[in-house]
Amino acid sequence: MKFANWHLRYLSCLISAVLLAGCAFGTREATLVYPPAPDGEAKTAPVKVAKAEAREPKIQLLQFRDERTEKAMVGTVRNGYGMRTADVIAKNSVTEWVTQALNLELQNRGFTVVTGAPKDIAEAGTIVISGEVLNVFCDMYFSYTGQVSLVVKVSDSTGELYRRHYAGEGSAGLAWAATSESFGYSLSLALSSALSKFLNDLETKLGPPKE
Repeated sequence: MKFANWHLRYLSCLISAVLLAGCAFGTREATLVYPPAPDGEAKTAPVKVAKAEAREPKIQLLQFRDERTEKAMVGTVRNGYGMRTADVIAKNSVTEWVTQALNLELQNRGFTVVTGAPKDIAEAGTIVISGEVLNVFCDMYFSYTGQVSLVVKVSDSTGELYRRHYAGEGSAGLAWAATSESFGYSLSLALSSALSKFLNDLETKLGPPKE
């Protein structure tokens, strides 16, 4: 029985290695989508998935800045031996993807969101959110490991309230074919995780909605 289990595990690993070796080459172009779409469908604009009770204050959301060392690459493909054989590049803007995703999640929690340039002066009572993208990367070996890292700053008319680092991870599961859609899905899950942590902190900071 033990021999049979060992043989089955060995055969599974061998099949996985063969499959990965066969699809490890060739640059992938991943469309970064949000919210996470398991079917891999690329959405041209965020789709509102929920509607919470309206709440204050109004949010002014500024475009996030890209502070990544490598601006184009968002992932890597490895063969069955763990060797890096191909890159994954983003087909759309990483900073727009992050900013639009946060816009969506803020609205889903009931906030009214306006966008503007950094030179704009926020109205009294308005919360200003800005930030930096530190990492958006999905590694692939036998499974996908998507990671997103952000620094988010929250300010009001009096100045900066707080600045914190948020990170999230996500995975599309086993990497049978190293598809562009799976890279995008893994990163979307990772971004969702990071934004959820920030939004929970923000709501705690602002307190419950006023009745």
